[in-house]
Amino acid sequence: MRSRQTSGSPSLRLRLLPDSVEKAATTRKRLVDAATELFIQKGFRGVSIREIAERADTNSALISYYFGDKEGLFKQVFKDVAMPLNLARMFNFEQLEASGNVTLETVVRAWVAPTFEGVSLRRESPVATLSLSLNAEHVKLAEQIIVEVYDEVNLRFLGLLEQCLPGISRPTLVWRLYFLVGAVLTATRPRAKSVKNLSGSKLNPRDPEELVDQLVAFAVAGFRAMEPDKPAPAPRARTRPIKPKPQTRRRSTTDTQQTHHEASP
Repeated sequence: MRSRQTSGSPSLRLRLLPDSVEKAATTRKRLVDAATELFIQKGFRGVSIREIAERADTNSALISYYFGDKEGLFKQVFKDVAMPLNLARMFNFEQLEASGNVTLETVVRAWVAPTFEGVSLRRESPVATLSLSLNAEHVKLAEQIIVEVYDEVNLRFLGLLEQCLPGISRPTLVWRLYFLVGAVLTATRPRAKSVKNLSGSKLNPRDPEELVDQLVAFAVAGFRAMEPDKPAPAPRARTRPIKPKPQTRRRSTTDTQQTHHEASP
């Protein structure tokens, strides 16, 4: 009896626990890897939970267990794909502040360049592909992911921009940041044929250094531009005081007859 109790002892269960944790982590990773491939290929709505489970060679119920639902799994995929980009941007900001080399050009480059580092310009980047497909298919989820994934980095970026551009208001900087996001997403999409045609074959669309240089120059000029003049508020219309109408006495029959005779020819 004692030997049976020993076989079920807490120490033995603890020795078995790491194996279970490792197995769970492996299964979870297989699901994320499978979902990443499928979401990039087919978008959010084009992929089913069953398809992801089959690609990961596991039970579809585990998606609910680990991630809650397909939206939760997509969030995890997006966070994993965007994490290297965010880490690189934050590292660049820290390096600039540590060196004291905080200028508009260096700050913008610190934010832009990681998007194109180690990425082939012959195909769309995974972050751009996931972003564009999600914005087209699930706006509400896209808003949640933007807040959770990018807001911390972008707040740091905006703070540095404010140091370089004290005359530009925060709302205007936010507008220009989102214009820059659109430019970056466009630049990550392969458009080699169109670029060559428009430039007369003088531009190499496969050169990431040239792309970053041009994009940084474009963004710097945009951030540095004067704020648009806001129209002055329209003057309030002046209202004339209403004069009280003079009281008129009620005419008698005699008055009416007199008036009638006076108005006659």
